[in-house]
Amino acid sequence: MEDESHVPHRDGYLSLLDVLDVPNRRITDFTGLTQEYIKQRNYDYYDIARDPYLDSEQTYSVNARDPRQEANAVLSAKKWKLDRLIRELPRTEPVVSQCAHWVTSVAGLHLFPDANHRTAMVTLYALVLDNDIIREDHRWPGTQEEIGKAVLLSKYHRHLSPRLNFDRLWRRDTLYWHWYQYFEHLLHDVDYPALRNHSEGKLRRKLQQVRRKDD
Repeated sequence: MEDESHVPHRDGYLSLLDVLDVPNRRITDFTGLTQEYIKQRNYDYYDIARDPYLDSEQTYSVNARDPRQEANAVLSAKKWKLDRLIRELPRTEPVVSQCAHWVTSVAGLHLFPDANHRTAMVTLYALVLDNDIIREDHRWPGTQEEIGKAVLLSKYHRHLSPRLNFDRLWRRDTLYWHWYQYFEHLLHDVDYPALRNHSEGKLRRKLQQVRRKDD
């Protein structure tokens, strides 16, 4: 009879996490992340942009015929889509991959009228804090120039990549690899040449070019 004493068990059950080569630093606690929380964070950006008493540079664009319906449009993201993102985010991949998957999915699916990148980053910040990946004094989400370029590059890659849907949600396309390299830079100080080699002006022009081709 084959000796199974070397197979990891916990309380009589096979422990897959011990069998698999699973990295230690990863997001495992999702208790603080709900679809209501994600919607609220996005709505906050809308609310700040519309508040006449706040001198904010935040913008939020909503394509609603009746201004009275704007708030409903902002909150119209499907509950099942957000729940599925939370439920299916890969649990056994390194934290850099998880971060890249999260921003790629939220921004790529474009679940909200606007501020999808901002919503992805602020909700991801809550996740990495809750999981002790970073501390509150971390420079998240990067300098204004870094995150500005990263979002422009993301929008550029989103236009070049096949349209994201739930059938291909966790595939590694160019949009994913862009964010993977950005989080390698943000979390591990790995150089990301695209941030150095392109000015914001150049990135905006490239984005305008690919958008004109789609029109």
